[in-house]
Order: sequence, then C-alpha cells, then structure tokens
Amino acid sequence: MKSICLILLQILLITSINSQVISQQVSLEGNNIRSFICNSGIFDQDLRTNNTPGFEWPKGTGKTACFTAGLTIAGYVNNELRMGAASYYGEYSPGYSTNGQFFTDSRFRHFKVKRGDNYINNPDWLNWGLMVPFGAPFIDVNNNGSYDYFVDTPGVRSASETVFICITDGDSLRHTSSEGFGGGTKPLYAEVHLTAWCYDNPGYQDMQFLKWLIINKNTQAWDSTIFSIVTDSDLGDPTEDYMGYDTLRDLGYCYNADNIDGTGTGVSYGPNPPAFGIVYLHCANPNSRLSSFVYFARTGGPGPPCENDPFNSAESYMYMKGLKKDGTPWINILTNQITKFCYPGDPETNSGWTEYAGRIENCGGSLEGPHRIPTPSGDRRLVLSYKPVNQTMNPGDTQVVMAAQLIARGINHKNSVTLLKQLTDVAKNLCQNGFVIGITPISTEIPQEFSLQQNYPNPFNPNTIIRFNIKDSRLTTLKIFDITGREVSELLNEELRPGTYEVNWNAANFPSGMYFCRLDSKDYSYTIKMVLIK
Repeated sequence: MKSICLILLQILLITSINSQVISQQVSLEGNNIRSFICNSGIFDQDLRTNNTPGFEWPKGTGKTACFTAGLTIAGYVNNELRMGAASYYGEYSPGYSTNGQFFTDSRFRHFKVKRGDNYINNPDWLNWGLMVPFGAPFIDVNNNGSYDYFVDTPGVRSASETVFICITDGDSLRHTSSEGFGGGTKPLYAEVHLTAWCYDNPGYQDMQFLKWLIINKNTQAWDSTIFSIVTDSDLGDPTEDYMGYDTLRDLGYCYNADNIDGTGTGVSYGPNPPAFGIVYLHCANPNSRLSSFVYFARTGGPGPPCENDPFNSAESYMYMKGLKKDGTPWINILTNQITKFCYPGDPETNSGWTEYAGRIENCGGSLEGPHRIPTPSGDRRLVLSYKPVNQTMNPGDTQVVMAAQLIARGINHKNSVTLLKQLTDVAKNLCQNGFVIGITPISTEIPQEFSLQQNYPNPFNPNTIIRFNIKDSRLTTLKIFDITGREVSELLNEELRPGTYEVNWNAANFPSGMYFCRLDSKDYSYTIKMVLIK
C-alpha cells in the first residue's frame, strides 16, 4: 500500500493565474467512476494535463463522459449582479468568509477518507475534526456531539470514499471574466461546504453524490438568487452529443446522437455508447424542483449566436434564468409554446420534443425563427438551475443543493438514456431514504415491538442476513461485537421508518469466531450470537 506521504506528493498542485492561492484537486474513485474535486469549485475536469476531461468511466479505461462541471451562484447585491462562478476555471478558494472578508489558513484543504482508513494510516482521519465546525460529516459513534478521531468515523456513513472541502468566492483575485461561464464580478462572499462521496455497493457503483451547503457571509442580502450546475458533458467524442431533460426526475443528460461514438479509441466509446447525467435531488429541499434546464453550445458550432458561449456574467445569468443569453425565450418546436426546459421528450420511444425533432433558432426576442430538423449534433453545455421560493438570502441564511452524477450503458445509445433514468430512480430513492446503504426494507407494516431475529445462515461464511423490526421512528443502532466485547462494525445508526428490515453483513475481513449482534433503541436492547467459520 502506498504511504500517505507518497499519496500527498502525487496530488497535483497548479498555480492560479490570478491568485496566490494554489488550485488543488483530489480524485473521487471509490467505485466504477473516477472524477476529480478541485478547490476552485469545479469538479470532473482533470487538471494534471491541460484541457483534459476528468469523469472517467469505466475507471481505468481512459474513456470519459464529462469534461468539467461546477455549481455557479448568482444574485444581486444592492442592485449589482454578482456571481461565484464555477464551470471551467472556478472562482472559489479554500477558506471561509466573515462579514464580507476572505480568510484562509493551512486548515483549509481537501480532506479525503476511504473505507479501510484509520487515524494511524490517514492524517485526514486524524485531523477531520478541524473541518467539523465547517460541516464535515462524521459518524458520532459515542454520541457525545464532538469528533473523537480514536472512536468516531469521518465521512458519509457507508460511503466507500468521502471528500470534504470548505471554499468561498470571497477572494476577489480569483474572480475573472475568463472563468468560462460568466465571472469577473465582485464577490458574493458565499461560503460553501462541499461534500462529495460514492458507494461501491452493488447497484450504486455508477453514481457519485455531491452536496453543497451555501451560506451568505456577506454583510448584505443577495436578491434574485439562482443556483446552477453548469456542466460541459463531453460524452467521449464531444462533437457528437445530444442532450435532454426528464421532467419527472429533474435529470439533465447527454447521449450520443447516433449509435457509434467516435472510433472507440482514446476517450470515445465506439458502438452502443453510454448516457451521462446529473440529477437534482429533492431530498435536500422537499417539494422543490428545478426552475429551468437549458443549454448553450460552443461558439462557432451549429446554432444561432444567442445559444453560444456567454461572454459575460449578464449573459450567463440569462441562461440561469432559463432564457437564451440575449434574453430570448426557448420555444418547444412541437407545441410552439415558450418553455424553460429544453428537450423533455424521450429518445428511445421517440415521444415528445427531442433533438431529433429539431429546434426553433430564434434570437433577438423573437418567438419565431428557422427550423433545423433534426438538430445537428455538437458540443453541448448543460445548465440545471434551482431558484428558491424566496430568492433573497440575507446574511447568515443557508441553502442546500444536492445532486448525483451518473452513467449507464444500454444496448444502444437511446436505450442508454432509458437505463440512465432507471439508475436515477435508484439514486433518488437512496436520497429519500436518508442514504441508508445496505438496509433493505422488507415490509412497511408497523410491527408491534422492536425485535431482532436470529441471523441466517448461522454459522456463516462470509455473508449472513440479519432481520429486525422497528416499531416507531427513533434513533436505532445495530452493531457487531467480537468475543472480547470490542465493536467491529456498525451496520445502523439512523432513524428508520417503522417496518421490517434486513441487512447483509459481509465478514470477509474478519477472522473465524463468535460474534454478537446488538440492536439498541431508547428503551430496547437485544443481542444474538453469530458464528463465523472460514
């Protein structure tokens, strides 16, 4: 196993062109995907070499499905548009903001933990508590409300890897009009607590999750605030892309216009290419939906000028509002109605408005324009925007944006979109269930009491199923202990809905012997004996 020093030496540092703060990235690769999280606010782009896409799938193949992405925040401060942009370059720095001022020190960097780490072999585990006041998640094993490195577990529960970083757009030297999507305004003084994580459990290996907790650390309010995930989703060969939106799932996606992507060499996928998507997760803001989903194309490519790359923050804000960059509305070619959601049809069933149906190329505020049927494929950039009901964020107000990026491959390029939608449902259900991994609901019928059944099989090698009943919603733990009484695994530490559940315990990394499984709630505790024989 590589030493921590070697791992740290392999982290590439790239000096910012505008700031003394150094841009840094770490990989998130705990399942079939390898992506990169940068402290400038962008993700997916691989900064180790110039102009390199960074969402690699399958991991280790060199084939990529996204070039770059990031969360851009925009709003008005005293009637002046301000933006914390993140798409290609990123206007954020590691650190925090207070009363409209930027601060940073050596604490503010990436923290990364993975399954198998501990406080001895990973200094990020040891020092995770430095970021807990800034929102770094951890499992409070001893339930004392503080992070104790020798007892508690840093990161998202059950995740194979977790990355956390606290960043802010408060460093004015990072703001540049060449960011790629707007930028160059005065800072918003947004403080962002970014958590990115993934699972290697079956069914979850082709998705990654991101959570942004945003705090207004300005002395003044933000008005007309919009949050947009901006992504340049280059699916293999970037010149052959189509895009679409699933209104039911709040899923923006990219797929190949035909069934062969490039030549199959290099980053391209060849026959039956996959579909890549980013889904907005409602569980962060119940009953919320995206306010718009639009796109823009590389300047010089197919399409009218008002649908090309924005040249300033005002044009970028138009895209965030669900308009073209000159303020012209989008028109659904099938209904001739104004819309803020492009291509919501279904490619595989050929129903509704898709890129195969074409588009109306209107600019200058016109509701009419020439038609292109079908739309030429090309390099698309997607803009998924969330507009809170109350668009005013006062100093100290917070907002949470949560998303998953995922990829699926079917029997052809259109079927890949269908499989991507099915995978999206898995991600959304996991979010709705509080990201409880490995706990399978068996029945929603409310049991009469808490109970823990004998595991089966027993004896076992190395997997066994443990079934238990939850009578009402309260904090419940399910833990495994060895014969000395030492806790060796925590399977549950959550509030679950009433019902019957099963969990699989994989003891492949544990020696043969007797183990004890204990279910605890406020007024109930029960223990069973289990025998592992290898």
